[in-house]
Amino acid sequence: MSEQRNIFDTRNWMSNVPGIGRLKLAEIVWPGAHNAGMDRQAPDHGVLVGHWVSCQNDTFAWQLNQGARALDVRLVDDHTSSPPLCFHHDGQRSGRTLDDLIDAVCDFLDDHRDEFILLDFHQLGYGSATFDYLKFRDQLLTRLGERAIPRSEHHKTLDQLKAASSRQRVVLAVPARRELDDDCFWESVRHRWSKKRIIDTEQLEQFINDTLPPQNDGTRLWSLSATAYSLFGGPRRIHTFINKRFDTSGDWIGRCCIINVDFFEDSDIVRYCCAASRMKAVDKTVAHVSRVIH
Repeated sequence: MSEQRNIFDTRNWMSNVPGIGRLKLAEIVWPGAHNAGMDRQAPDHGVLVGHWVSCQNDTFAWQLNQGARALDVRLVDDHTSSPPLCFHHDGQRSGRTLDDLIDAVCDFLDDHRDEFILLDFHQLGYGSATFDYLKFRDQLLTRLGERAIPRSEHHKTLDQLKAASSRQRVVLAVPARRELDDDCFWESVRHRWSKKRIIDTEQLEQFINDTLPPQNDGTRLWSLSATAYSLFGGPRRIHTFINKRFDTSGDWIGRCCIINVDFFEDSDIVRYCCAASRMKAVDKTVAHVSRVIH
């Protein structure tokens, strides 16, 4: 029986957090999949410089089922292939497409209607290649428009969002572009990362100590890159570091908004983000009760 109680439901963790409905989207602590379109099961993984560019273990669907709720993605417009909008890491394609991502999001939300997903389109285009923003916009709005949370509702709590719509569960965060000036598109997520190509866990710890704000004020979505990269091994598996430094017994995780991690399900980051969001929900509930009493 105790084993049953300890099972953590990664598919429905948001739905299972008591009081989470009092939080706004920017107040949640989001477990993020860094460079989510570059995984080791991708069609072109063998063609790529494998370990150098793959940041996740498995598909978009796998990532969502394992609890990731913020997907950090970068698209390139490959005019030589069809479909042309595909995911990349420093120009190296994975074979994953925008349609693959949309399919996974739709399938997941059909089965888990009260989970929320943040699609952080971190980069659109690469180098000097042109990018068709209108095609990108039309593809997203055609297939995800009815599921997109309007930017104008950023101030609402999850309970208010659920009351307003049974379908709108996706944040589409994009770079500022005239072609993307639509209420379905949110402003881009502000990224905090070390800007070092090669970084070990000691340097990462120093960067995070120097970078984290005293608290997450919940006014805007932003992400922290908790990733390390080695010269010969590419993205590193640092689950021991993640588990040690983002455990809820410390003060890091409560000061975060989105935590971007490579091979995220190797660690307990989803469980920690769930616990941190639960604590924020409790604080909100206590504050509400206090106001009512007084």
